[in-house]
Amino acid sequence: MKNTLMFIAVALIAGSTGYALQQSLNQNPMPTQVQNNPAIGQQRPEFAALDLDGELRNIKEWDGKIVFLNFWATWCPPCLKEIPEFIELQNSYGDQGFQIIGLAIDDEEAVRQYVEEVGMNYPSLVVEADGIGLAKRFGNGIGALPYTVIINRDGEISDTFRGELSKIRAKELLKERGIHL
Repeated sequence: MKNTLMFIAVALIAGSTGYALQQSLNQNPMPTQVQNNPAIGQQRPEFAALDLDGELRNIKEWDGKIVFLNFWATWCPPCLKEIPEFIELQNSYGDQGFQIIGLAIDDEEAVRQYVEEVGMNYPSLVVEADGIGLAKRFGNGIGALPYTVIINRDGEISDTFRGELSKIRAKELLKERGIHL
C-alpha cells in the first residue's frame, strides 16, 4: 500500500511538472536551432513558386543576399506572431542585402487575405501542400511550422530554426553576418 501511494505521488508530481512545462512552452515559444541538421553547410536547393500576383519566382532571384526563408501558414499561431517582426526587420535591413521570403503552406486565398491585412512587405510564395516536400529539402524532416532557413550570400544554408524566431534573435543572426543598423 505504501509503495502504491508513493508511486501515485511521484506520478502526480511528474505529470504536474510536465503539464506546467508544456504550458510555459506554449506561452513562451522558443525557436529551436537545429544544430545537427544535414542541410546546414549545403547549397540551398533550387525551386520556383508562384507569388500572389501569379508571377513565377525562382530562389536564384535573391542570390547574393542574406535570406531568411520562412515556411509558414495562416492557421499557425507562432507563424502569425513572428510575421509582424519580420515586416519590421525587412523595413530596417532590406537595403543592406537582406531578404525575407515567406513560403506559405496554405490556401492562396487565406494567404492573400492575411498578407493584405498585415501589410506584408516581403514576397510570400504560395506553395500549398507541395511546401511540405520543399521544407524537407531544406532540412525540416518533421514538418514543423514555423520553420526558418538562413541562407548566406553564397547560397549556403547556415542555420535552421523550428518555431517562432524572435526579432532579437534575428537581429543577432544578422549582426553575425555583418548586417546591422
